[in-house]
Parts: sequence; C-alpha cells; structure tokens
Amino acid sequence: MLQRELTREQAVQAGEQLLVFAEGPIMERGYSYFSDGVVFNTRVEKETLLTSDVQGTQVYHVVLDLEDVQNSTCTCPYSRLCKHIAATFFQMYSVFENPRQYLSRAQQPRRARFSPAMLVPTFRNSNQVTAQEGTAAVQSPLTPSSPVRDWWTFLESWTRNLPSAMETYRASSELMSSYQNVLSVAAGWSTARAQLFTVHAIVFHLLKLQEFVKTNRQSYWFQDLSQTAERLVEQLEGTLFYLDVEELHANHRDLLEETMQIVKKMKKTESTALYWTFAYQLLWWHLLQVPEWIQTEVEDLERLLHHSSATPSEQEIYKLLRAHFYVMAGKDEAAKETWIANSRLTLSFYLPYLKMFARSEDWQRFLTWTDWLQSLIGQADPQNYQLVMAIWQEAMERVGRASECGERLKLFLPSSFHEYSSYLFDQQQFRQWIDLQMSYHVPLTEVLATPFKEVEDRQPSLLFPLYVREINRLIGERNRPAYKEAIKLLKKARAAFSKADQEARWVQFVEQLSTKHNRLRAFQEELRRGNLNL
Repeated sequence: MLQRELTREQAVQAGEQLLVFAEGPIMERGYSYFSDGVVFNTRVEKETLLTSDVQGTQVYHVVLDLEDVQNSTCTCPYSRLCKHIAATFFQMYSVFENPRQYLSRAQQPRRARFSPAMLVPTFRNSNQVTAQEGTAAVQSPLTPSSPVRDWWTFLESWTRNLPSAMETYRASSELMSSYQNVLSVAAGWSTARAQLFTVHAIVFHLLKLQEFVKTNRQSYWFQDLSQTAERLVEQLEGTLFYLDVEELHANHRDLLEETMQIVKKMKKTESTALYWTFAYQLLWWHLLQVPEWIQTEVEDLERLLHHSSATPSEQEIYKLLRAHFYVMAGKDEAAKETWIANSRLTLSFYLPYLKMFARSEDWQRFLTWTDWLQSLIGQADPQNYQLVMAIWQEAMERVGRASECGERLKLFLPSSFHEYSSYLFDQQQFRQWIDLQMSYHVPLTEVLATPFKEVEDRQPSLLFPLYVREINRLIGERNRPAYKEAIKLLKKARAAFSKADQEARWVQFVEQLSTKHNRLRAFQEELRRGNLNL
C-alpha cells in the first residue's frame, strides 16, 4: 500500500535527513523495533506525513514528516528524533530499499549537523507526559493549595514500602515506577504548581536512591542505579526547562522559598556520585535565581569550606558547588581553576553549561569552555562528542571562524579521528594523513578502504611506512596464512616503490626481511613461492 502512496525518492530524502539529525544509537534502536515487528497502523496522511503506532513501554503514536523530519513528533517522553520515529522510518524504507544497508550507513562515523533541537533537554516535562498518558490519579490528601512540607510528608508515606520492593525486585524499575505514578497526584493542579511538584518528586526519589545505595552496597546494582539516577536528572532538566518560573515567582513565592530551603540541604547529602551535584546546580541555575538567596548560599558554602571539621571529601563537594556560583556570576576562570583540576569530572559534567551558553547564543563563552575542555572532548563517548562538536561548529561559524574548523579538529583527537582524517585527505595533506593513520595504528585494510589510489599516484613513497608496519605485523603472527598475506603486501609495496623510482630500496627491504627471519622455514618457503624476482 505504501508503494502506491509514496515514492522511493521520498523515502531516500527522509533517510538522508535522518543521517544528519538523528543520533546513531537511536537509529540502531529504531531498527531493532522495526525488526521486532512492533510498528503497526502505518498510513499516509496529506501525502507527506507518515503516521504509525509503535509498541514500546506503551503504545506511542508517531507522525513522521517526510519533507522535514525535524518536524516529526512522537508521544513518548523523548524530546528529539526518537527510536519510535526511526522504527516508523524503517517500516516505510523497507518497502523501497534494503533497511539493513541503510543501518550500516547510519552506524558509520559522521558529524552531526547543528539543530536548535539539540539544545532542548532529552525528555519533555514529565507532568505533561503523564497527563497525556491518562494515568489514573493516585489517592492522596494533598490539595492544589497544599504547601511543600505536606508534599514531602505525603511522599514519605507513599514510598514507605519502596526500599523493601527495591531490594526484592529490580531496584531501578521499582524506583522509576514509584516516581512516574506519583506524578498523577498533581494532575488537576495549575500547570506551575504541578511542574514544581514534579521537581520535588524527582529530588525526593533521587534521595531515596541515594539512601538505598548507602544501605545496600551490592556492586551488581551499581550500573543499573547509576543509569536510573542519570535518567532522573534528565527528567529534572526537562521539567525545569519547561517550567513557568515567572509564574512561580509571581504567584507562588511561598512554594519557592520552601523549595530553596530543601535545596540548601542537598549540599550536605552524603554521596559519592555526581548526579546529586548535577541536580543541585540545575535547581539553582533554573529555579532559584534570587540574588539574596544566592548570596546566602555562597556565604554558607564559604563557611563550610573553611570549617575545621570538614573532611577532604566534603571539601571537594563544597568546592564543586561553590564553583557553580562563579559560573552563574560570569567568573568562569575561577570555576575553571576548581573544576579542571578535578579528574573525576567528565564531559557530561559540563554539558548542561555548554548547552546553556549555546541557548543564550553566548558563542564566544562556549568556545572558551571548549578550549579548556579539549582533552575531555577528545575522550568523550561518541554521543556526547557529536553533540558538542555540532554546537562547536555552529559557534565557530557564528563568530566568523568557520574556516579554522578543519585544522582545529586536531585538538579533539582521538574522538575527532575520522573527521580530522577526512579533512587532511580532502586538503591533500597526505603526509599528515599517513602520520595520523600510523599514530593511531589503523589497520592497513581500513586505510585501503579510503581513496588510496590518489596517494599512490601522487606521493607513493608516503605509503612505505604503512606497508612495512603491516608486513612486519603479519610475519610476527608466526603462521602460514599470515605469511601468505605478507607476500601479497610485498608485491603491492613493490608497485609503490616502483612508482617512486625506488625499486633498489624495495629489494634491500626484502633481503633484510629474509635475513632477519631466516629461521622461519614456512616464511622462507612462501617468500620463494612468491616469485618476487629479487
């Protein structure tokens, strides 16, 4: 049916856009959903909109805009192009082309192109999502006018059996289920109060997670619960992003004052994980920007920092938090002195700040921070690297330095290897390109996958070190199949030496190999069979 309503060109065009704007892992998960057959009710509307239902945690409704995929929507909590949108695309694409071949393209290293959607938090406002899902309201004594202290009393009552459930069943699932279900308490409240209740529900469940980890130190829970903490912090970032802060400050000041008192206590929470720090910083940045409150908190941190009873671990946390207020005051150098010296901080720690600089289009500030964070960007996981580099390229263009981007990719090695390698090759900087392949021990088979012939034709002598390295590696494997491959490479190397008018050098190299490995009988046999005409 789709073949009659859509064209191959529409499918290909949508696919090319997804390669630019969708994250690689998202495309992989979308392919898995498509392969599992959970995409149904697929139909075309208005000639360019493809709609479907996708069975995930629940059934999500997708609208894929074939003309501009960035306008596509899904009812899941993810705010960007999601795996359900990707699954719908694969369902359509499979009618016209091989989806497996497309996935192989999507898995190749590529630079993401900047889009304002990158600066939007990963998850939408949690309270709004819950309302859309139609979750049945939880019975509670809370009313729309209840103060924050009553919220926490209810949350304590609501979770009284949570620790035992977490210990008995899967801890992360029980915690997230408790958090998601309790949001329906605020379903009938005003938007601002409901959003603030969501903020408190997240902070409360982060606290419960921390208490559980402290009580139950089984290592097999560590990764699972760390991912849950990250997810809760992402939910917090999304909720704060959509929060009507002006409405809260204008009409619910009492709730914010109670919130501020709770957040002030967070800095004394015993935790070895940084997610608690992330939550604290997000709350002060987005919600509690009242000068007198900030001044009081800074004074409190200074006092704690210099208190004689503060342990080294407590001082480390106080320093991290104090530096956050330096950034809020625009004193980035002071924050850098504290943070850059801390080896525990990965690029993830700085991402909220980098995104906030970009949202406010403070491009020079963003670039200053990426200069400071070069090594962390170079060691980042692919997803975070792609995000930062897409924004970085936009920032360089905005400040009039787009022409420097290619050469400056060197600063972000090894993460930028594929991009920098492509730049060097495109610029015909072949010597630097070869040096890069050698430095990162790229197998010759991968090097040969590039437009290798151009180097052979223009500067064949540059290839000698690659051939020599690979031939020696194969001989070092000490088996006959490897020796045969080494002989094949020797013949290819002879062609390169010949083009460079250095056949005598090649003959010398082969003779040295033969002498060096004269005790390897199998290698000597393959050398003779190779008929290399020495």
